[in-house]
Amino acid sequence: MTKHANYDKGAVERLFESQGGLAGRSQLIELGVPPSTIRLREGPRGPWRRVLKGVCASREDALKGLGRIRAALLYAGPGAVVTGLAALRLHRVAAALASGQEPQVKVLIPHGRRRQSHGFVLVGRSTRMPEPVRIEGCPVAPLPRAAVDACLDLKDKEYVRSIVNELVYSRRCTPAQLCTELAAHQTQRSARMRAVLAEFSAGIRTREEAVCQERLARTSAPSPLWNRRIFEQATGCVAVLPGAFWPDRGIALEVAPGFQPSPAALDRAVARRRWMASVLRLTVAQVTPTQIRESWDEVWEELRGLLNRPPTYRLPRGYALA
Repeated sequence: MTKHANYDKGAVERLFESQGGLAGRSQLIELGVPPSTIRLREGPRGPWRRVLKGVCASREDALKGLGRIRAALLYAGPGAVVTGLAALRLHRVAAALASGQEPQVKVLIPHGRRRQSHGFVLVGRSTRMPEPVRIEGCPVAPLPRAAVDACLDLKDKEYVRSIVNELVYSRRCTPAQLCTELAAHQTQRSARMRAVLAEFSAGIRTREEAVCQERLARTSAPSPLWNRRIFEQATGCVAVLPGAFWPDRGIALEVAPGFQPSPAALDRAVARRRWMASVLRLTVAQVTPTQIRESWDEVWEELRGLLNRPPTYRLPRGYALA
């Protein structure tokens, strides 16, 4: 005669339901489900399926939406915190959402706990466990920590730059917060993010501007200011001079983006250049990414001629660098 395990099936159903169709093996055992029953129900003919070691699902769509994150937290155990790209997605950071691919779910656990990365879960042990914020019921690392953890795992410098630019421009993080968090990591994988933060501190905002600055650094050109703001005292308005700016020579070099701007953005750029030339009396030059890559010698010859003028330019009365 077959023995049937005596456990509260209603409690098990409620557990799965409360966790989006997921449950941890240890949770099921605490409810009285025997390990043999768990193995049987996870088997080929059972109603559950194993999604990670020690984590099973009661329905096919359990890993959709927040399912992967819930499963990762169940796998990592109590006290785990989501960080990295998965956390940036929960924080609704557009640069992380735009990739389209589901990233690995990175979770932090206390350093003394032993748990290996498995499946789509990337486990990081930390002696500096962050105080989590809760987003849709999940414990998530605060934005500066999540951003640094994500950027340290990325090999694409441009992806790192897009994350940093978005967070700082949207004022969700300050450069100081990111620098402080990065310094606390003490890791050799920080070169890309350190370089991006250094560029950001210098005013450089795009890959094209960074390449242009690298070319300029190899010449005799005086160091420019990048993306400096101009303050109009009469109105209190602040405008940005895009690209490089040599304030003592009255030269502005606008570096075109590496994508096709919208018609509205083109109209704004034309109006801005007119204002820079007519009101601020600047000489405005333009350079494209293709020219920087393929014909830099010609660009530099023209630019050098402009920079040879005497350093006597001053902003018109009523305007100042902000």
